[in-house]
Amino acid sequence: MSTSSPGRFEFCSRSDVGQVRKRNEDSIAVREERGWAVLADGMGGYRGGDVASRLAVDSTLQRLERELAEADACVPERAAAVLEAAAHDANADIRAQAARDPNLSGMGSTLVAAVFLADCVVATHVGDSRMYRLRDVGLQQLTRDHTMLQELLDAGIMTPEEAARSQFRGLLTRGLGVSPLVLPEPGIHSARSGDIFLLCSDGLTDMLDDDAIAHVLRPAAAMQAPLEAAADQLVALANERGGRDNISVILARMAA
Repeated sequence: MSTSSPGRFEFCSRSDVGQVRKRNEDSIAVREERGWAVLADGMGGYRGGDVASRLAVDSTLQRLERELAEADACVPERAAAVLEAAAHDANADIRAQAARDPNLSGMGSTLVAAVFLADCVVATHVGDSRMYRLRDVGLQQLTRDHTMLQELLDAGIMTPEEAARSQFRGLLTRGLGVSPLVLPEPGIHSARSGDIFLLCSDGLTDMLDDDAIAHVLRPAAAMQAPLEAAADQLVALANERGGRDNISVILARMAA
């Protein structure tokens, strides 16, 4: 389904178990009428990853519903503050649920959440779930991975070529549910007609590089293909190239 938000965005989302995992530990939600998108990836190897990701999404939506009222929904700074509070809510809710149920001890999740406004997108993220923007023909990663690998890259200890083969992939330095305090990273990004925004789990980006993602998205950005076709193709390509993890994508296109 593809519909328009108050900020003139249309949305499409997909989530797939992939080729290796037995269950889908990703959770996604889109509120088209409000211009909200939320994606969470339950940490692989942790019990209750699917529970954690669903709590992350539900907690975020609940905070948005409570505090992002119509009167101030168009103020980017207000949206950023609410998203930050939502991430703290999600962290607390995951930890509380794990404390109540010993079978869920150690569960955790990533989070990337966005509020789409008339001329910008306000986001927050924790972990390595990402947000990209395709503008004209160029794809830009708008989030910075909270991973050991990214820290090695930032420090110049590892090159991008080495990173592509690294055993450190997927080792998070921040995650929801991991510790009592979490540090979500905010962002406010410009939006203009024809832009496509992609929120995704690492099940996509571990299988497809930026060039492959951009190649799929360009026809949709040029209005030559529907968002649904792009979303389906991203998932299919990730599966064709191994599908080692769950694959989740949310696409948003700003209309003319």
